[in-house]
Amino acid sequence: MTPALTTGQILINLLAALFVIPLVAGIFIKAPKLIVFGLLGVLFMFSDSTWGQIEQEATIYSRGAGMFYFSLLNLILLISGVAALIKRMATRHGPQLAPPISKYFVAFIFLLLSHVVMGLMLGIDLNVILGYNGVFNILNMLIFMYIVIMALDKDKDSTRLLVTILALAGIRAAFGAVRYFLFDGDSANPYRNFEGLDIKIFFFDINDNFVAALAAFCAAWLLTTPQFKMRWYTRLLILMFIGLEIAAVALSFRRSSLIGLALMFGFLFLRLPGRRKLVFAMLGASALVVVASVFFQQRLQFNTTGGVLESLIYDIAPDRGGIKENRFYELYAAAQSMDGNWLFGRGTWGTFVGDKDALSYHGNDFSFVHSGFGHVLLKTGFVGLTLFVCILGAYVSFYRKHRNHLAGKERLIADAGFAGFLFWIPTLLIGTPIIEFRSMMMLGFTLALPFVAVGMQNYQVRRYLYQQSQYAAA
Repeated sequence: MTPALTTGQILINLLAALFVIPLVAGIFIKAPKLIVFGLLGVLFMFSDSTWGQIEQEATIYSRGAGMFYFSLLNLILLISGVAALIKRMATRHGPQLAPPISKYFVAFIFLLLSHVVMGLMLGIDLNVILGYNGVFNILNMLIFMYIVIMALDKDKDSTRLLVTILALAGIRAAFGAVRYFLFDGDSANPYRNFEGLDIKIFFFDINDNFVAALAAFCAAWLLTTPQFKMRWYTRLLILMFIGLEIAAVALSFRRSSLIGLALMFGFLFLRLPGRRKLVFAMLGASALVVVASVFFQQRLQFNTTGGVLESLIYDIAPDRGGIKENRFYELYAAAQSMDGNWLFGRGTWGTFVGDKDALSYHGNDFSFVHSGFGHVLLKTGFVGLTLFVCILGAYVSFYRKHRNHLAGKERLIADAGFAGFLFWIPTLLIGTPIIEFRSMMMLGFTLALPFVAVGMQNYQVRRYLYQQSQYAAA
């Protein structure tokens, strides 16, 4: 819990807020792209994972939390969200921003405010109610989604966005490769530091795997789409780039990342013209064999004496003993702790109880579970879970409705967004994205992409109609 501030600290915070708030708001209103690309630069380049380090270090995502309760980055996001709302109210006749999701966004804010009121009535501190171990990061996700949609609204932004994704991912992967092949890999390595396994990893943070997977998908999309003609050496460079990004995922030895990557490229395979599917399938099968063999030799061999499949499900296999020996015991214990609170949950501040020995990896912090959907259910019940699923469902429906009406770079941006969503599905099922600021910001960016693509195409149509009207008037 964050300690109470002294009078001097409160005064310093007030003065800092009086400086930061109008500065950020003014920049977003005048140059929203500067805020969005700045946030993307931080999200793509800096890790947020400290789990697995022998000595945990503060990250850029926690800077300012002691002064403002929220981190400085989160404060910038919230101020930008308010500025976006003000700007939107001042231009009511502008294009709508993600209309299928807006009603669920409003409903979620009402639900969060209800938890705030109830928590304060029960004597819970506000910083606990709105802490990251609740559902506040869902609000961060939605705000970031909306400011990305608002900022990237011109057709020339598509090139800037794609170049930014590929360039930042390439730099990050190159950094990871140097660290992996020349040094000891990621310092956040629980397999080596906690379990004593002789394993180096490329990246432990799931978001670094997402950045690499997203860049690999975009590059593979460009390589396999007939309308983009390239010289042989350009194709060779792209193939090398794809190999680097896939290596970043494979050598991180995370099952959810590999499954997510497979879902992304399976989606790309389905989107290919018929004649290209055979070549892609052969290349994909070869890459899968290499990745599976490396994954088994470097990590899964320590989990069981069986084959690859037994290694992949070693902690959820039926013959692993009682429920307390199973990975799903955590969710079982959380369900047992609901105590009739299934409709509205145990509150954003709520916790669960279970066998501390079986749940020793929690470190006595039982305010989260390893399932995004399960976490939302624990905190906000079926009401909150339904809202969250409706947000994701509205996103999928929007993409399916508009995907065949997009072309060129806008089609790539929309497909990349949906592929990115597929990457996050395993993590939403068995990971902890809801309590991670960086993960939910990345998910918000993913949700924004199809809306950005449609907005860019609509801008092109509006500009064409305006030019035609000007020509006719002349």
